[in-house]
Amino acid sequence: MVFAQDLNLINQRGKTMKHHREIASALNLFHSEPAAPGMVFWHPDGWQLFRKVKQHMRNIYHESGFQELSTPIFLKKELWELSGHWDKFAENMFVGGGSDVDAKYALKPMSCPAHILFFKRDVVSYRALPYRVFEFGVVHRNEPSGALNGLMRLRQFTQDDAHVLCRWEDCVDEILQFLSRAKRVYRDYGYSDLDVRISTRPENSFGKDNDWLKAEERLAQACEKANVKYSHQKGEGAFYGPKIELILRDSQNRQWQCGTIQLDFNMPLRFQLNYIDEFGDSQQPVMLHQAIYGSLERWIGILLESHQGKLPAWVHPIPVGIAPINASSNEHCLAMKEQLLKKGIQVNLNDQPQSIAKKIKLFHRQRIPIVLIAGDQEVESNSFVVRPIDGEQQTLSFDEVIKMLMGLTNK
Repeated sequence: MVFAQDLNLINQRGKTMKHHREIASALNLFHSEPAAPGMVFWHPDGWQLFRKVKQHMRNIYHESGFQELSTPIFLKKELWELSGHWDKFAENMFVGGGSDVDAKYALKPMSCPAHILFFKRDVVSYRALPYRVFEFGVVHRNEPSGALNGLMRLRQFTQDDAHVLCRWEDCVDEILQFLSRAKRVYRDYGYSDLDVRISTRPENSFGKDNDWLKAEERLAQACEKANVKYSHQKGEGAFYGPKIELILRDSQNRQWQCGTIQLDFNMPLRFQLNYIDEFGDSQQPVMLHQAIYGSLERWIGILLESHQGKLPAWVHPIPVGIAPINASSNEHCLAMKEQLLKKGIQVNLNDQPQSIAKKIKLFHRQRIPIVLIAGDQEVESNSFVVRPIDGEQQTLSFDEVIKMLMGLTNK
């Protein structure tokens, strides 16, 4: 994969591109501190962006029949031993003690073992399948200090971590649904060019050859049913099962590995997961690990770089700026601000004694998608000049502006 490391990036046309950290600084979104390397200190506008990204994914999962969970971030060593992560992933985990005598705990690097504990409590019959759950899991991974890179590589980050437990015969359909969800999400953010890769069994793995072959065939079948072209990455699967990786290609032809779905037959075996089928027999389900963003923080970094800060209005922390030309139009502009805030649309009103050119320049520096301008003429006609950050300006009535902005800022 191509991950931007330099402060300035060069696109295909030779134009200098700004790194997401430089864009975030200009937009006052976040910063880092030596006291917490590899972790994010979100500023108010950055946190608003994070919340919008999170809520969009929450809506998608709810529409797809997933239930949202929340699980602890600090779990006992025995759970990680049972899942296999202690053996395969311990060097990347933060390990500590508790008040329990001789007990070891670890900050979770992923949420799947915790989600399995819900399945063991909730599911008995095949009628409860597919069992779909998700959480915005705050996870920790002990990345080398030299590898840390803004939002792109962190020690603490948030995953859109979803899991499905289902019967083998249902997993192709569940993978098809995942591919459809992922395409929809990426389109919403302006990405339509997608590479799909199936990662097969690595050397350091669990399970039987026949199970691995069966799982890899299911992934390929789903891609073929979805009319999705795919390539193979030999030996790049997870230690517990093969996976599909989704790689976005942005307008600058750079690649970003984001979404993934992993077919896991090992963890249900290790945790002795079972359900009773329609004939009264005990059966083992298959587990599908999936994420569309991957990491919410890294996703925001990708958005900032690929859009160069010009985010879609519906996800921008402050989608609207209002610029009165003179003091006599302040009241008209304030009335618009109040109406938009009632509709849940964040607004920046600049009523300072500055020239209109300076106000517009400041809004453009903040990459605000829509600027509303009003002077005496607009006050008299109860209208605004609507100036998009990219596109032609137009004059609309007060009510038309609200209707237009409601459409642009809702997803």
